[in-house]
Amino acid sequence: MTAASVPNDPCWIERATVILDSHRRLLGRDLVERSGDPADDARRLFALPQGVLAHDAAAKPLLDWANRAAAAAFDAAPEELLGRPSADTAPTDATAGRRQLFDTLARLGFVTGYSGTRISATGRRFVIDDVTVLALEDAAGNPAGHAAVIGKTRPE
Repeated sequence: MTAASVPNDPCWIERATVILDSHRRLLGRDLVERSGDPADDARRLFALPQGVLAHDAAAKPLLDWANRAAAAAFDAAPEELLGRPSADTAPTDATAGRRQLFDTLARLGFVTGYSGTRISATGRRFVIDDVTVLALEDAAGNPAGHAAVIGKTRPE
């Protein structure tokens, strides 16, 4: 899969729809203006200036969606992030903070204003600020992992 094909891949479009629908359900507003065309909406999410990442619902979750802005923050192309363990994006000393984040997600379904240190694909440490984290659900209402919308990044 190339960066040019990512926004047109049916799985990518389906995952973008889950992210957008979950955002609307949990926060009561759309993350991007919805066109009614899932492929167009996926392209809008892919082009969003805020980074958007998602991981699956596995016991050891793997990243399965990233837009251009998130990929740039993590020093990678979007498709290079796919399959990377989500836990590998945070330093090991951030485990307690991540556990608290996921506990809150389990209770509320979302967290706003989150900040934390992350590690890029090249090993560079940086901070994500003003992050909204969502507990994703698929169209049938089943747990479908988590997504993060990154408000901004800064050097650590």
